[in-house]
Amino acid sequence: MNPQLRVETQVFVVVNDEKAHDFKELTKFAMKDGYYQALNIPSNTGTPVQYAGSTTGPSYNEAGSPLQVSWSVRPQVAKVNIATVGEWCKSNAFNEDHGHGVRNLVQDPALLSTIGK
Repeated sequence: MNPQLRVETQVFVVVNDEKAHDFKELTKFAMKDGYYQALNIPSNTGTPVQYAGSTTGPSYNEAGSPLQVSWSVRPQVAKVNIATVGEWCKSNAFNEDHGHGVRNLVQDPALLSTIGK
């Protein structure tokens, strides 16, 4: 239940376009200042909106996760080349090879965080 857990996010739309971002490049990470960091989050998708929340997933549709998270979400969507996503799925540090479930749109005010300016 680590209250220091931080999530840096960028929403992507997957496209069939060789000029779009390369997912393998976007997902590179390394130790920086003692913490694992995503090295190639796009810098042209707006100033991140920051808020406190919890982890996500379909098991948390009716109740918030017990894991506290500081979220940092960029407001603009970026495009990623679908071919590079497929290549990443073949071999990556997390052994991920498919998409996972997501939480339904949260509408219960008790489960929503206030976003300050």
